[in-house]
Order: sequence, then structure tokens, then C-alpha cells
Amino acid sequence: MRRREVGIAAAILGAVIILVAAESCGSSTAPAPKMYVANLSPANEVPQKTTTGTGVATFTDLGSEIDWTLTLTNMTAVTMSHIHGPAPAGTNASVIINLFLPNVATGTVNGEVAHGSITNANNGNVSLDSLRVLFNNGMAYVNVHTTANQGGEIRDQVHPSN
Repeated sequence: MRRREVGIAAAILGAVIILVAAESCGSSTAPAPKMYVANLSPANEVPQKTTTGTGVATFTDLGSEIDWTLTLTNMTAVTMSHIHGPAPAGTNASVIINLFLPNVATGTVNGEVAHGSITNANNGNVSLDSLRVLFNNGMAYVNVHTTANQGGEIRDQVHPSN
């Protein structure tokens, strides 16, 4: 009788080991990508502007690249958009990455105006790792320029959103 109980226990233990091994091998999921956002407003400009335009820039860190989308509302004659840094809120800094450089100023814009990917090969003046540090610490900002406000009409610091 004792041998039978030991055999059953060994069979159950073997089945549990197989199930645990199968579960750990086949169901690993990649971590969710890190997301960043900048809620663009004329109140964030230095100096502050009194326009009605707004926008949002979203960034998705996929590891080997950071994908971005720029969406604007009630903006007219947009000439360019960049990421600037390093700079805390309320201060100006140099351009580190160009986002949107149309050949001709836009008409009135309501919706997505541009999207792209930042990689180590096309990122301008900063590595992806350095850009992540700036984003995580609120030390980079997105600025949208227009013909009426050539120094920038709307902006915001980029910060983590998840």
C-alpha cells in the first residue's frame, strides 16, 4: 500500500512540474511600452501667448525607437515643431529634435498633423537613452511655431503618462 501512495505522489509531483514549466515557457508577455505626453498650450509659452490653439504630442517608447504623433486644434499657419531641451518648465532651450517641418506654412489645422519615429540614427542631437532621461524628468518640451508666433505659439513639457 505504501508503494502505491509514493507512486501516486510522484506522478502528481511530475504533472505539477510539467505544468509549471509549460506555463513559464509559453506565456511570457512583453512589458507595456512606456508612454509620454505633452499637452500643448499657449499658457506654457515663454513668454505666455493669448491664442486659442492647443495640441497634444504623444510618444511611445518601443525600445529601439520612440514613435510620436502631433495633433493640433485651432492652429493656423504652423511653420514647424521641435523637441527642445534640456530645460525645466518656464525656461527656453535649444532644439534637440525636429518633429514637423512643412515646406509651406499650414492653413488652419484641426487634427493629426504629423507622426514619425525617433531612432538613434535620425534623432538629431541626443541619444535615445538621453532623450528618455529628459522625458522622465520633465526636462524636454515640445514647441509648435507659427507665422504669427515665430518663437513658439504652444508648448508643454514632455512627461510620463503611464
